[in-house]
Amino acid sequence: MSARQLANLIAKLREFRGLTRKSVVGEILDILDEASYDDAGFFDANGIKVVVSCDGIVENLVKSDPLLAGYYSVLANVNDVVAKGARPVGFVNIISSSSSEVRRKVAEGIRNGLKKYGLKLLKGHTHSDTSYSAVDATAIGVARNVIPSTTAKVGDSLVMAVDLMGRYGSADWLKTFDSTTMKSSREVLHRLDSMIELAEKKLANAARDISGPGVTGTIAMLCESSRVGARVNLESIPKPNVKLEDWLTTYPGIGFIISTQQPADCLHVLRNHKLTAERIGEITADREIWFSHKKHHVLFFDLKRESVFGVIRSDKKLIF
Repeated sequence: MSARQLANLIAKLREFRGLTRKSVVGEILDILDEASYDDAGFFDANGIKVVVSCDGIVENLVKSDPLLAGYYSVLANVNDVVAKGARPVGFVNIISSSSSEVRRKVAEGIRNGLKKYGLKLLKGHTHSDTSYSAVDATAIGVARNVIPSTTAKVGDSLVMAVDLMGRYGSADWLKTFDSTTMKSSREVLHRLDSMIELAEKKLANAARDISGPGVTGTIAMLCESSRVGARVNLESIPKPNVKLEDWLTTYPGIGFIISTQQPADCLHVLRNHKLTAERIGEITADREIWFSHKKHHVLFFDLKRESVFGVIRSDKKLIF
């Protein structure tokens, strides 16, 4: 890849809708005067950490494939909880649509997800008198130790772990790599247990699941959450037989970015759980995110001057 090709790739990554749509978070933070955000929240209950996530599925997926949207409402929330080192146990959902067919397909997808991840449905709500179709959900998990996405340390190694046994697909701007529907519940949970083991052995300082913003967007969110920068070698990123540009903006069924001072131990745990895992870079103090390919280096984000989340306040430390 030439210097110009790398620069063009970085420009496309910055314009990716899965990343740019995160910029509206800042206006909500400002209204709520909230300065403690992560991809999942958690609190202590008699020595057990209770971890809670919530997420909504993008409208175009609900319209084009309501069955898959229902399934992904489980998957997305489970991955958020697991990225914290928690074992997911319960699920809550809201299905909104005036179409009986859409509502039923979404519910079938949720049912499939609950079976896959072994979750108990705690509560649901249905809106039938709406002008839109949507599915929003929450997952609840429990943990002995939590891995925030806000505590990456300067000098940490950046590790990527992903299940590459799956299939790539795309619908409009949303790209996915399905590595769960073809596997048994036991196989999927074994892979997810890797993050629980990392948390309980205290091998990771910070982590996020690779979600809608893709690999590079998730790295940027982790860095902004922790107020750090990163140097990332794009050649080290594990990937299937998919073009690099597409892969960097894909939502994998199982994938995590981990910041650790013990990369060898992390890689051992992740690979033992049948994930492909590699050290892809390091955490830096300058709050700049640089991507490299061979001898070429291009700045992706300067978090001293810009924000993935659209945060403009500087009077306090903001955590996402």
